[in-house]
This record gives sequence, C-alpha cells and structure tokens, in this order.
Amino acid sequence: MKKYTLFTIFFTVTLFSFAQEKSKMSVLEEVIVLADKKLVKNSNGYKIHRLSDSVITRNIKSFSSLLRFNSPIYLREYGAGGTSTASFRGTSASNTAVIWNGININSVNNGQTGFNSLTVNLVDAIDVRSGGGSIEYGSGAIGGTVHLNDYLNFKPKETIKHQVVANAGSFSTYNSLYKFNLSNEKLSLKFGISYNESENNYKLLGTKLKNANGAYDNLSLNVGFAYKFSNKSQLKFYSTNYSGKRSLSGELPNPRSANDKYKDFNNRNLVIYNYKKEILNHELKLAFLTQEYQYFDNKNVEDYSFGKSKRYLINYTLGYKIPSIKAKVTSYSEYETIFGKTDMIQEKNRKQFSQSIIYHQNIYNKVFFDAKIRKDFNSDYNVPYSFAFGLKANTFKNFNVRLNSSKNYRVPTYNDLYWPGQGNLNLVAETAMQGELGIGFKNSKIKADLGVFYISAKNKIVWTPNGNPDKPGVWSPINLSNVNNKGVEFVFSYSNNFDKNFVDFNFNYSYTEAKNKRTDTFLIFVPKHLLNGNLSYSYKRFGLFFQQVFTGMTYTTESNSKDFVIPHFFVSNIGGDFKILKQHQKQLSIGFKVNNVFNKLYITQPRRPMPNRNFNININYKF
Repeated sequence: MKKYTLFTIFFTVTLFSFAQEKSKMSVLEEVIVLADKKLVKNSNGYKIHRLSDSVITRNIKSFSSLLRFNSPIYLREYGAGGTSTASFRGTSASNTAVIWNGININSVNNGQTGFNSLTVNLVDAIDVRSGGGSIEYGSGAIGGTVHLNDYLNFKPKETIKHQVVANAGSFSTYNSLYKFNLSNEKLSLKFGISYNESENNYKLLGTKLKNANGAYDNLSLNVGFAYKFSNKSQLKFYSTNYSGKRSLSGELPNPRSANDKYKDFNNRNLVIYNYKKEILNHELKLAFLTQEYQYFDNKNVEDYSFGKSKRYLINYTLGYKIPSIKAKVTSYSEYETIFGKTDMIQEKNRKQFSQSIIYHQNIYNKVFFDAKIRKDFNSDYNVPYSFAFGLKANTFKNFNVRLNSSKNYRVPTYNDLYWPGQGNLNLVAETAMQGELGIGFKNSKIKADLGVFYISAKNKIVWTPNGNPDKPGVWSPINLSNVNNKGVEFVFSYSNNFDKNFVDFNFNYSYTEAKNKRTDTFLIFVPKHLLNGNLSYSYKRFGLFFQQVFTGMTYTTESNSKDFVIPHFFVSNIGGDFKILKQHQKQLSIGFKVNNVFNKLYITQPRRPMPNRNFNININYKF
C-alpha cells in the first residue's frame, strides 16, 4: 500500500507543478555552503574521485551498487540488500571511514558502516578519497574515506526548487524521493525524504530457487538549515534520520530455512558556527549521533538482541593565514564521549581528546603541500602520534606529480574487546605506515592518473576462527604481526561535446596484493584485480549509458585453498533516458535501466548468488 501512496504523491506533486504559471527560480550566482571544508583544503597529493549527480541518479537502488560500478572499492554483500562491507586497497572493512559532513560515522560497536544502510539519493555529493592522509577524521581512515556531503546555498534573490524521483523495478522494488530547497541572501533551507522497498525475491542463477527472506524497506529524512548573520559569520544545522528493516537472505543450499530479520535506526545532528576574518577564522562544531540495531533470530517473534550507542562531540577549529608566503596554519581540537552497549555487553564509556595541526602552503602556484600531525588521548588506550604529508607539483604543461605519506591507526571496537566469549581484552591499537606516488594529466577533455601505493600495517586486527587457542573453531579477534599491501591504480576519463553529441567515458583499474608477512599468504576477500567503467552518450533529449565491472578471484580461507574461492566475474548494466521537458526552470525525464544485462551468475560472498537480469524505470522531475 505504501508504494501506491508514494506514487500518488509523486503524480499529485507533478500535476501541481505543471499548473504553476510562475517559478520563483532565477538564474543567479549562488554561494555553496559546505559543512566539511577539510576535504577540499587538505588533500594535496591525494586522489579524490567525485561521483556526479548524474552518476548517483543512475545508481539509486543501493549504495553498494553505486560504489561497485564507480569506485576502486571492493564491496562484499551477504546477498543483494543485505549486510555490505567495503575493502579499500586490500584493507579491512573497518579501515574505510565513512564521513558525514566532516564527522566519522563508523559504528562504535564494530568499527564499520553498513553500505546498504545508507540512502544514496538524499546526499548532494559523494567523494571517494584514496589513501591514509585523512588523520583529521580519526580512527579507521587507513584504506581511504567515503564522504557524504550536504550542500546549502545562499542566493541574492529568493529561489525555490523541488525534485521528485520515482523508480519501479523487478522483484517489486520501489524507490521514491522528494527534495525541497529554499534559498535567499540570508537563509538556506533544505528538506528531503526517501522511501525504498523491495521483495528482493530474485532467482538464484544455477538453481531452481529464489532469494528467500530477502525483503527490505527503509525510510530516510534529511533537514539542513543555514543562516548568514553577516559576510563573516554563519550558523548551519544538519540532521539525518534513517529507519530500516530487512529480512536476512538465506544461503545455499537451503535459502528457505532463513527466518531472521534486522532493524537499524540512525540519527545524526550537527550544528556549526563559523566566524571568518581576513587573517583569522574560527569554527565551532557540536554533534550528537545515535545508532541502534535490533536482530530477530525469528522474525515472527518479538524477541531480539540489540546494540546501542550515543556519541557527543565538540570540535573547535582555528585557522591563521600568512599571506606573505601564501601559507595557513590550522588547529583542530576535538573532544568526544561515546556510550555503547549491547544486550551482551554492559554500557561502556570511551572518552577521547585529539589535537591536530595542519600546515598548508602554496609555492608560486606550482607546488602545493600539506603537513599534518595528530595526537589522541584515549581513556582506554595509549594511541600513538599520527602524521601525514601530501604534495602536488604542476610540472610540464597539463602534467602534475603527486606524492603522500602517512601514519594512521585504528583502535579496537567494543565488539573486538568485550563480545562475550569471543572478545579479546589484550588487543592493542593497529597502526599503518603508507606511501603513494602518482602522475596526473588534465586538459579540457581528458583526465588521467597513474599511481602506486604501499601500506605496512602493524598489529592489524582481524577476526579468525583460530584466534583463541583455548577455543578452537570459535571466531575471535587477534593482532597480526605485520601485513603488507601494495598495488597500482589507474584512472582515466574523457568527455567531449561535438555538434549536439556528448560523449563521456570513465574508467578505474586497480591491482592489489595484500599479504600476511608471517604466513606469506594473501588476505581473504581481497581481489587482485578490480575494474569498472562507464560510457554514456547523449544527443539532444536522448541519452544512453553502459556500465561494466570486473572483479578478480578472491580467497576465502587463510590457507589460500583454491577449493574455496570466489570466482572472478563480469557484470554489465545498460540504461537510457529521454528528457520530456528541458527548460532551465523545469526538467522532466523518464529513464530505464537493465541490471546484469547478460544474466551472469556472480557472488561476493560464498553461497549467496547476486541478482539475475532485472529491470527498472524511473521518472525524475526538477522544478
């Protein structure tokens, strides 16, 4: 019933908008207000890949699918729509930090973010930053960071914008979205709501079975607000709420035996006040975040296990410019207190104060570098100093050289330490040294970057069935002595517009070797080869696109037994759209997409085939 209600709302709004004779939208210069300026300012020498609005719109079904086809990150899913974790440059899931408007939102319980618990279409921009130089974002940012950013805008004349998106597809899958933005010279307000649901009962290729117990639904609500007191000071507020429910798919050979389900609730709130003068600028952030999950072993019984956390954070930033040498020194001081518990772990309170100093300099507009140092004081651990250095030099015409080096850390999570019968109180913080060298090229049509990286992790925290010699076969966390990751990454993009024909092509390839030095074996769930590419073509009102991903073979056992591997796979999608309305003030398009167009069998987790060929159509209206 919900899906019909949402579609009714969509068409009602659409008809109402057509009836409007005047739009308040104007062609005006706008000022985009960012909650997190550190990503742009402190990333010299590092590779950042921004997923554009059009890329996000084509992949709104799931965050995992969006990253799989558009980034160098390996996504592992326990069936489509189920638990999803990321591996960046061969590091573990808890080594990829997810940053919401400048705040690290990885779970305090397991140190990870479930990528299928993130709503794609309410985010204004998604940036993927490779490497470990993000020390200003705290624990876990070793492999890289994924940034979810909300934009607010100030405009000289009042402007109101709406966007409605509706999507329907195979397996009774429905996605709907409404966004509202109001902007003027002093005020910016945004609101967004999204609802997604699916029976998710796709055919399990190679069998006569279907994905059983895989249904999901989730509702997200975002609010943003900014007020400009003067050209020197602004107040901003961001809030996001998520409520999700999903049954957990069964695995072969008997998927019908699954009967469990999972609920999760996230609430994030952030207030920012900044005051900026020519030389000095101040910024104060206050944040309150909660996370909760409920796991039902039998979805028909109201008896569940749970985990909850509350996090309070205050951050003060002081920046000082030195115009004579085009330099800037910035201090980040942060205090946070975290309360976490589960039905098996009594509430624990972890407190942490961190101090970071970043020096940035521009030398004759040819060389740009950042030097960073951070020290944490943690109530549970002695956390070592961490540092980072990044440099970008513009050399010959259109060419640049970049390099970076850093030392990062990750503290054990609550589950690592306290999980009954499996936690390990003897764990120490994991540290990693890494370096990267790259060469880039950029002109009006082509962008390319070729880089090599090396990561040496000490005391890496991993869960293994042989971690506790007193409990063989029981999974528990241990510190591995040393793990080395090395690899090559290549990024290429081309775009051109000729005689109303527009072509856009982008391509990511990475080769990664991640080894346990003691056993000289490859780490599990780390493919050596990852490749994805997107090709799109448009002419006047018509557009077509093709997406391709290749993932190499991955080991699933520490002994690297070839009897238990995930085979390599190719998966392709195609789609297109037609713009019914193509005005500056109104844009209405209808599109389609065919996922897994060649109906290939592929898995990212043993015994859990991913969806067969499936279809969806969408309507996107901006006014």
